[in-house]
Amino acid sequence: MSPPVSASRYILRSRLLRGAFISLVISGIGISITIPQITLFLVGELHLTDAQAGLYFLTNLTAPIVGYVVGSLSDRAGSRLLVFRLSALAGFAGWVLMAVAMQAWMPFAINAILLSAAGAGAAQLQAAVRDELNRSPTPADNEVVAVIRMAMAFGWIVGPVLGAVLGAVIGLRPLLLVTGISVLLSLVPLIGVRTDAVVRDVTPTRSSQMNSAARAAHPRSMLPLVVFTGIYVLIMCGETVKLAYLPLYMDGDLRVDAGVRGAVIGLQPLVELLLMPIAAKLASRFGFARVLIVGAMMAVAAHVSYASAGFVVPHLVPLVIGQLLMAGVIATFGVLGITVAQRLVPTRVGMASSVFLSAYAINAAVGGFAGSVGSSWLGIPQLFWIPAVIATLGVIALVVLNARVPLDAGTASASIPEQP
Repeated sequence: MSPPVSASRYILRSRLLRGAFISLVISGIGISITIPQITLFLVGELHLTDAQAGLYFLTNLTAPIVGYVVGSLSDRAGSRLLVFRLSALAGFAGWVLMAVAMQAWMPFAINAILLSAAGAGAAQLQAAVRDELNRSPTPADNEVVAVIRMAMAFGWIVGPVLGAVLGAVIGLRPLLLVTGISVLLSLVPLIGVRTDAVVRDVTPTRSSQMNSAARAAHPRSMLPLVVFTGIYVLIMCGETVKLAYLPLYMDGDLRVDAGVRGAVIGLQPLVELLLMPIAAKLASRFGFARVLIVGAMMAVAAHVSYASAGFVVPHLVPLVIGQLLMAGVIATFGVLGITVAQRLVPTRVGMASSVFLSAYAINAAVGGFAGSVGSSWLGIPQLFWIPAVIATLGVIALVVLNARVPLDAGTASASIPEQP
């Protein structure tokens, strides 16, 4: 038996893959500094109610439209990194404007326009990674994608703790400026990196064979992609509820200090780092569909655990258990979901990447609405029963989709000899 292939070796040898990884680490730190604090900012600085703060996330409903436009532009122009760079500038401007916002409506408009564009452009890094693997296939493509996706998790380990502490020390408005600067700094690792024009049909390698199989299994219709993205929204909408309301619950009800709050939030991405390579290997052995279904079931269990926090002493225990379960959810969908999405529409990888990753923003909108309703109706933490029910619907829908459009189609491949 040949020894296992190290994905990190292929990443280190490619300027694009190496730069994308470092850029995503920086972005992950910057975004995770602020996102868990955004409801605190809206409530504390702009004097919104808890329910109104949850409605902020509804502005993310513009994301799929922006994602489709930006992704299609990337496919046509063939310049993934140019689109990413422009989106980073939009993100920098958005966070700076957010930091100086004085009216309650301003964060809503900024998020709907500038930050949605920034997120859609950032998805083009994932498309650029797929283009690179199509041009130069490796024996460890799944593992390479897993390591690249782990980059954001690296940032999320540090960011929540750093954000909680910095927010308490320097204030929430300066914290938003730090996020804007981080988004701008994410451009630095890719300075001077160029990519070839997007390859529509590559030479007869494993990737082109896989794309041919995918085209046969999945027509060029976008319907399977849209359905798969919608299922991901159902499964992941509770993540926004968690980021919005767990900090409020730990701060207001449990009186947990800032460092512990940040540690509870940061525990999840730490575990994700351990689970992502495992998810990639399990998918190679057992198939993408089985691993994704197990991940979806873990989402239901996580939300049930959060909801039970009010009945369990000490109250932090079910929160920690929920974080561990959600780490498994994101490890599976974070690594495998983007690959499935790209293979559902293999001729338009940029658009597929932006549409699927726009699910993060839609998650925020659906989760924000569910959290707003739930906080008023059920209170915290009982509001997590709502995403538990929604995630259950997602599990059922995923099983049905896989029965109609097998998610493993086009993922099997012949082995490629390891490149020297």
